[in-house]
Amino acid sequence: MTALLSSLAQIALLRKDPSILPASTAWVVIFALGYAAVNFLMARIDASDRILERTAFDLVLTLGFFWLLLTITRRTHRFPQVINAIFGTYLVLAPLMIGMMLLRGLAKTHYGVWLLMTAGTTVVVIWYLLAVGHILRGALDTGLVTGFATAVTWAIVSVALAQSWFGSAA
Repeated sequence: MTALLSSLAQIALLRKDPSILPASTAWVVIFALGYAAVNFLMARIDASDRILERTAFDLVLTLGFFWLLLTITRRTHRFPQVINAIFGTYLVLAPLMIGMMLLRGLAKTHYGVWLLMTAGTTVVVIWYLLAVGHILRGALDTGLVTGFATAVTWAIVSVALAQSWFGSAA
């Protein structure tokens, strides 16, 4: 388990690509459950409604987007490692994002905390999108700019679809 966490940290730091992860369906299920659990927790912290539906929607959308992307590029054999890397990197960075979300209460009364929370959230989101771009760079045999642009496209499509499905508070 330590080796797996170390591998995920190396991917998050853009040092290794997803090929160092197991291509196991069992790990896809484990990482998908972890991803869903963290999304559920974040939605609870955010006081969202329809949490289970939002979590399922995000999970299905993420799996579908990357499966379609890898199918179009004829690299479906890389799907397990790509999903393990995307979900695993999310799990590695999630404590930072949860910390930023928990600072929101203090941020309402303290400008310095608000500034820290806003900057921290921005950094973590960009970092995660860069990590996903790095994962896609390795999976699609392309450049980091193309991988990052695809990751940003995925994020925008996810937010747009969630807003159309659940309303503007998504």
